[in-house]
Amino acid sequence: MSNDLREHIKEHMPYIDEILAEQNIPIPERFFSAGRLFVEIAVMDSTFESKKELLESEVYQECVLPLFNDWYFEKYGDLAKVSGKDVSSGIVVVYGKLVAVKIPATTIEVLEEGKLARMTFPDHLQESEKIEALIQPKFDIAKMDESSIEELRDQVAKVVALTRSINLDLNMVSNLIQPALAMAKGIWSHFEKGILDILTLQSERASIACLEIHLAIEKSLKVLIYSKTGELKKEQKNHDLKGLIKFLENYENGIDSSKLSNLPSNKDAIKLRYAEIIKEPIDAFRYYLIALEFVRDVVSRLEHELRIKNASVTIKMAPWAR
Repeated sequence: MSNDLREHIKEHMPYIDEILAEQNIPIPERFFSAGRLFVEIAVMDSTFESKKELLESEVYQECVLPLFNDWYFEKYGDLAKVSGKDVSSGIVVVYGKLVAVKIPATTIEVLEEGKLARMTFPDHLQESEKIEALIQPKFDIAKMDESSIEELRDQVAKVVALTRSINLDLNMVSNLIQPALAMAKGIWSHFEKGILDILTLQSERASIACLEIHLAIEKSLKVLIYSKTGELKKEQKNHDLKGLIKFLENYENGIDSSKLSNLPSNKDAIKLRYAEIIKEPIDAFRYYLIALEFVRDVVSRLEHELRIKNASVTIKMAPWAR
């Protein structure tokens, strides 16, 4: 890209970075939002039909966006480095045992050693990803029979796709007021806590995990209500999933809540917190799978001015990525 564009971006970046700082966006995560703000603020006209089309274009993602990444490394140095890969947790069953799956939010393909890399934001398990690299603890998958390997790949692919889709939709949600935005940011943390409890394989912890799963579903519904109405009424500030879904029927069609009948009621969910009701880890795992599918559907209905699912960005290789 021309030096003129680079200099023009530098003129706007102090103002843009101040806005992102006020929004408490971590420094390593700001470059993507900075690019979007720059287009909204500084681009008056272009050959693209809309700013949305510009943001989704190959020329923007591969040529313009890297300039914002460069700006952050030039200003903040090591503070712009990601402390570690953004990795979400999941669970699958191997040989009848519940095991962890570690799911990176992005994949990196080196295009030119030490210089260029392509970062992709997938919403599925990519063909290049090996399932044995995602499952923990490690074991020799080759020793499984062919049908078992295929079944395991299907399990991993499903969990990876649902997990990535949920997190991409939550990270790119737009036009939410602050209480709803804060609630949205907490949805996946309930999944993470629940997954951690399930993987202890202790019934008491698995029971608490069921509450965490309930809270993830509950918050997703409340965020969607905020998105549709701009508020949460007093009677909706409870744990009653049926009531929240019934209210949303006035605004959304096709929310399939049939499988939620297999989950604990709102009253039982509270009892689970104190282990007054005991659930086995495998029961909590089944609740987790139901919740993943349901929450994926709910958060996909939120407003997204820009979707980055499966988008790729070519960037100059940063020191932390080498």
